[in-house]
Amino acid sequence: MSAEKKKQAGVLGLIIALVVVLFGGLLFMAAVSGWFDNTKVTLDTEYYGDGTEYMELSAERYEDLIENKKSFVVLVDQGGCTTADRLREYGLEYAKEKGILVYRIMFDEMKETSMHNTVKYYPSLVIVSKGKIVGYLRADSDEDSPAYNDYTDFKTWAEKYL
Repeated sequence: MSAEKKKQAGVLGLIIALVVVLFGGLLFMAAVSGWFDNTKVTLDTEYYGDGTEYMELSAERYEDLIENKKSFVVLVDQGGCTTADRLREYGLEYAKEKGILVYRIMFDEMKETSMHNTVKYYPSLVIVSKGKIVGYLRADSDEDSPAYNDYTDFKTWAEKYL
């Protein structure tokens, strides 16, 4: 091979390497930015309906749903709490709008489940996909605060997952 052809092959190799590095970097940045995340949850078919009222959920039933890798939504509730009252209204409004059924579990009962390892405070709306919690409203988070005080913000939060 002549010196000129070696030089051309070296330049071509550098160009190919540069393209591979740039493309790899772009894919890495896209992955880190969440471009490839598919966090939308498809609920199991039994959780579609008129959404006019909450379905009561016991600790035992919750664990059965988790074990069976079900996808569903559950409101962690507590009586006598004005924030819980508001979130309860938002949850039902959203359920009616989207035609979904939502469970409700009281906080004391929730503490007896594996959910308590993740959700520490009430009220909360918890999104479960295939037996794993993929999202929940954090009552102790400034970031989630708008969803507790405005239905539009609540809906925006929920639609990140559903």
